[in-house]
Amino acid sequence: MKNTPKISKISMLISGISMGTVGIFIVLLNKYSIYSIVFFRGLFGTLFLTIVMILTKSISISFLYHSFKFHWKYLIIIAIINPLVILFYFLTIQLSGSAFAAFLLYTSGIYLLLFITLTREEKISKLNYICFLLAIIGIFIITEFWNGNFLSYGLIFGLLSGFSLGILIFSKKRIYNNRKRIHSTIIKDGNFDIFLTWFSTIFLAIFFFPFGIIDLITLNLFDLIISALLGFIPTAMAFTLYNIGVKNDSGGNIVILSYSEIIASIIINLFFFPSLSLFTIIGGSFVILANLLILKYDK
Repeated sequence: MKNTPKISKISMLISGISMGTVGIFIVLLNKYSIYSIVFFRGLFGTLFLTIVMILTKSISISFLYHSFKFHWKYLIIIAIINPLVILFYFLTIQLSGSAFAAFLLYTSGIYLLLFITLTREEKISKLNYICFLLAIIGIFIITEFWNGNFLSYGLIFGLLSGFSLGILIFSKKRIYNNRKRIHSTIIKDGNFDIFLTWFSTIFLAIFFFPFGIIDLITLNLFDLIISALLGFIPTAMAFTLYNIGVKNDSGGNIVILSYSEIIASIIINLFFFPSLSLFTIIGGSFVILANLLILKYDK
């Protein structure tokens, strides 16, 4: 089935909401170190995706060879950056709560627009600039930087997560745009969206293997189930849907819809981090407005 812009928008919305649930899993697994939780996410996500890769015949030597042949430079960047995004994001959740972490994660929009503008990778509409500006205003409101806590560890890790995510998204956009340019020469077998997610989760597991392998052995049945759900809902499923969204993104219009993660995170924050402030609600309103404008007026 062809991935139309409408399908990509729906995929990105579902992806954002799914990724917004990650705070639940961190709370439920809080007796383990943050490094172990990242390892669980990568390991179980890879297991789910490997099964799907086999079922979709995406793990053949010819398909993997052609995927690396055409995209190896940006695949290396993704292998390095993706673990950093997850680590910085989880640390921010642990220090400052899921809503605060989600807002700072999406400062990635600033860097994404900067990278696209400097490289002229895509044309960016005035609406996209306005929507990103609204979202960033919301982010600054949620940080409450006027209170003098601007250099807290939570904020620093959050901004690092946003910068890393900006690089990650831009790398995926370069890959998908390159695939459109060389469409006639790439192998048609296999599902590249799933492959890209699978490749990312493998390196997530590899990077944090030394930190989480001992805790993996000690998982009880409940924690095993929670870890498996962590690997499936906000990881294997959410990341694949995200890739489908990025594939048909133009100048950041669909990427903005991933800010739905913030909405989900705020709801979760109300249950697990009851200190949600008025500024979080105000900032969240700006982000929601940016999403609504894209949904209503983007063509």
